[in-house]
Amino acid sequence: MDKYKIENINFYQRTTLNIVKLSILCTPLVAYKYVDRYLINQETWLKLLVVLGGGIYLIGFLREENINFKKNKIHLPLVLLILIVVFSFIKNGFLMSSLHDGIIFLAYSILYFLIIKNIKNQYQFKSFIQIFFLTSFIIALYTILHYYDYISYLQEYAQVASLIGQKNWISNYLALIFPLMLCFYLLEKIKKKKIIYFISLSFLYAVLMICQSRGIWISISLTLFFGIFLIFKFNFFNLFKENKKWLILLLITFIIITIIYSTDNPLNKSALTVPQRAISTFDEKDRSINMHILTWKVTGLMIKDKPFLGGGVGSFKINYLDYQARFLREHPEYNKYWTNAKEAHNEYLQIGAEIGLFGLGIILIMILKLYNLFIIFLKKEIDDKRKLICWGLLLGITSFLIHSLFTFPLHVPALGSAFFIILGLGVAYIKNYDLTEERDKERNKDCLMNGEKKRSKNYRLFILYTILILLVMSVLINDIVVRPYLAEVYAYQGEKYFEDDNNVESGYKYRYANKLDPFNGKVLFNLGVNYYILHLYGAAEQTFKESKKYYNDKSIYGNLGLCYMERGDYPRAEEEFKYAIYLDPRFIKAYSDLGLLYFEKENYDGSIEQWEKILEIEPNSTENYVVLANLGAVYEKKEMPDKSLEYFLKALQLVPEGSPIIEEIEKEIYKIYKGNLND
Repeated sequence: MDKYKIENINFYQRTTLNIVKLSILCTPLVAYKYVDRYLINQETWLKLLVVLGGGIYLIGFLREENINFKKNKIHLPLVLLILIVVFSFIKNGFLMSSLHDGIIFLAYSILYFLIIKNIKNQYQFKSFIQIFFLTSFIIALYTILHYYDYISYLQEYAQVASLIGQKNWISNYLALIFPLMLCFYLLEKIKKKKIIYFISLSFLYAVLMICQSRGIWISISLTLFFGIFLIFKFNFFNLFKENKKWLILLLITFIIITIIYSTDNPLNKSALTVPQRAISTFDEKDRSINMHILTWKVTGLMIKDKPFLGGGVGSFKINYLDYQARFLREHPEYNKYWTNAKEAHNEYLQIGAEIGLFGLGIILIMILKLYNLFIIFLKKEIDDKRKLICWGLLLGITSFLIHSLFTFPLHVPALGSAFFIILGLGVAYIKNYDLTEERDKERNKDCLMNGEKKRSKNYRLFILYTILILLVMSVLINDIVVRPYLAEVYAYQGEKYFEDDNNVESGYKYRYANKLDPFNGKVLFNLGVNYYILHLYGAAEQTFKESKKYYNDKSIYGNLGLCYMERGDYPRAEEEFKYAIYLDPRFIKAYSDLGLLYFEKENYDGSIEQWEKILEIEPNSTENYVVLANLGAVYEKKEMPDKSLEYFLKALQLVPEGSPIIEEIEKEIYKIYKGNLND
């Protein structure tokens, strides 16, 4: 980009780029843990900074005399994809659910456009890359300090965690940046800076080992083969030869780190060593793998049902339980892997389920055009240093795309935004370094072909538009940033009061959270639970019904059943309990409540059937003494004392010491013995 270094950028462009840089730092690193949903931190920073950056860029755009619309092979598919997302808002019945996920995707797209429209020179490009390096190093350093208990801020989450979140998110982010950092390590000529890169790469690699993410290591392995192929294909191996000693030093360090985390030793605090974790990938009984397989099969059912346009953006988490129930009815062997998946753990499948094969096809075309852009650059570029930087960008993108087969990085704002910014940097790098004849010809085309238009200055109109943009920005910040975030803060406080059995204060916090964000389904659900505990059954019923529009969980139906049961509406209660069991054939609580319902209706055979089912599903549960005692009671009602005594005695053997139920069971046993003696 040297030849573009002389280009100046105005105040609005500079401010826009600084805001995007701030998003690279804040989205993964600034986390407040006292919220109900951890990802809300990333969503809030992303939306806030995109609104600010997009608004300021738009104001600057209005000041430009020349409007320049340049064609790009990737832009058309991306615009089509945005139109599909917007159309999804209209067609999808779950409008607010679609809006939430759609806003995140649109934020990614805006970041991409802000990068390609404002990166003009080598200095700007490198400044973004350096911020990514700093962010990834902080993530890695925090992970290591957390792993060895030097930081306690997120200790309640997991042994391996960082400010960005859990270990899969950590490893995904580091794998995206690692190849590019390796390139700058090779290109650096100043020894002190080279040592800094060496230390940073060592930290990143150590954290990748600590995280033990199977998906990311599959991605890294495949990406490595691809990278080696590109080196030999486009002949820039000399740079690696020139850095032979430094590469050997790095390789030795990586080997030492690998040994540390692949063996039992004081430095390796993981429950499994790396080899054990790798071997588990081939374990047919591994619960995590089988849950993912179940999720993929269910997602396939969604795609089959609505193949062309899908169910709509954000519909996956709403529809998943119903499709899973259909699948489990035909494949009961998967019942033990039941899950309420909010993501498909495969971005391509989830995209196919939400915006159909048409939308997925557009994304695949975008990916092919992107790779074509990079390959053409590698083929025609003569400078090995520029090839190496392009190589690093492409490998990071490739690792991300491969890992998307096993997880959901686009649904983690810190990962999705980083990917789209890297994508924009890659396109901007190629665009500003493309010195081919075709590029020269394109520059010389008529201004109308380039899409250039000149407009006269009208300062009054500019001020009017600026005020309008600022007003829209203010509304957006209030409605999609501040209010949803405060709702999560109050919901967290409500949960803590609920845990302390302070249901009155808990209800107040949840009501205020609901007032701030009426479309937060989880807040509505928890508020409904609070109403039920306070015996406000009518309010609880209405709240649970409202929560179903934005949040799907088997417990909503179970709790609705309890509301109807308390109000004496047994038919509707039975319907809700049965639907909860349909959604999860191993839902113990629903079987228990349905059994109690039948008991109250004096349908004792129905009670026995439901409670026996619990013992069948969980034969070794420590809570089975309650079920056994209930069975003893129902057989007593059926005037079958011997059967009743059998279950009461079994319950007495399992009941914990000090439990108040012991006295009740002993009384029932005494009554049966006394009755037998009288007979």
